[in-house]
Amino acid sequence: MKLEINHRKKSGKPPKAWRLKNTLLTNEWVNQAIREEIKKYMETNENENTTIQTLWDAAKAVLRGKYIAIQAYLKKQEKSQIQNLTAHLKEIEAEQQRQPKPSRRREIIKIRAEINNIESKKTVEQINETKSWFFEKINKIDKPLARLLKTKREMTQIDKIMNENGFIATNPSEIQAENYRKFMKELEEDIKKWKNIPCSWIERINIVKMLIPPKAISTFNAIPIKIAPAFF
Repeated sequence: MKLEINHRKKSGKPPKAWRLKNTLLTNEWVNQAIREEIKKYMETNENENTTIQTLWDAAKAVLRGKYIAIQAYLKKQEKSQIQNLTAHLKEIEAEQQRQPKPSRRREIIKIRAEINNIESKKTVEQINETKSWFFEKINKIDKPLARLLKTKREMTQIDKIMNENGFIATNPSEIQAENYRKFMKELEEDIKKWKNIPCSWIERINIVKMLIPPKAISTFNAIPIKIAPAFF
């Protein structure tokens, strides 16, 4: 028996995920086509042998396919319209060069405005699509960000640490309990003491200056700079 596995990387960009354009929802012709598709689907598939969940899941797939077909048709129609307008514009411009006329000049301006209008709509759709992508991705961990965080975590992770007694701790909970949480507990106790001291704000600040820096400097100088991410 011989097993061969192809590890060659796929060439080209990965297929782009389909997204429903918001402009389709405001198109009355599209909405009417979807209503007819839903009516046809329900008449064909709604019966006592089909559960509501199955009917709903299948309906989503059917409507998605219908939207994809409509979107492809409109895109093809738009492309054909631009090609026809561009070809007609070239013909008129050639005639205008041979025999200039004010009426033909106005027609050239009108055709250019139609082409610019179509291109502007396409640009707005692309901008909205980009905004939607960033809105979906913000504050969410996808695969590229997860890989980046994993690499950074491995670089900053503290695997082991030795205390003043020569004990080597390898468990993250032991490292945190031995070095950081102990210091934070002492710090919280000191803060509670300062709150109960009957003195002015200036005197309280001077007390903090005298107590915090020596303890913080001595503690943080004795531990690594990089703290395990699990501590936070």
